[in-house]
Amino acid sequence: MIHQQLILFGSIGFGCGVGTALIIVFAIRASRGKKQSRGQYLTTFVFSGNLKQTTLLDAIQFLEIGQREGILHIYSGRRKGYLTFVKGQVVDAFYRNETGREAIFEILELEEGDFYFEPKKVSQPRLISDTIMDIAFEWDARKNEGDNSKEPQQEDQ
Repeated sequence: MIHQQLILFGSIGFGCGVGTALIIVFAIRASRGKKQSRGQYLTTFVFSGNLKQTTLLDAIQFLEIGQREGILHIYSGRRKGYLTFVKGQVVDAFYRNETGREAIFEILELEEGDFYFEPKKVSQPRLISDTIMDIAFEWDARKNEGDNSKEPQQEDQ
């Protein structure tokens, strides 16, 4: 009789231990991120860097490829700017007193500073319709155009 009670209590104890372990495993999985849709999880995403180590264009492309949503804050000295992303696309920009494409051109010129991506749900209309690659090509063309105008003109002889 005592032997049967020990087996019964042992089984109950073992069952409680397994149940507790399962609860802990599920709690850990739940704290890592809630399942959004097939294979995607809502997690905290932190992305920051220094413009001397990572170009802003590289950072923007990284956020675009990852289809991130939120605000990329850019700090250069006392100046602050931002790029707003929705599904990896830049939809708004501000730097100094410029907005839109012109703000992006100014931001891409920065050689020093820091950036920080703040993931958040953005509900804002798309104010920039061009892709970041189109803007980057135009920025590069403007930059090269400026460099060419600084070269001395050779006279035809």
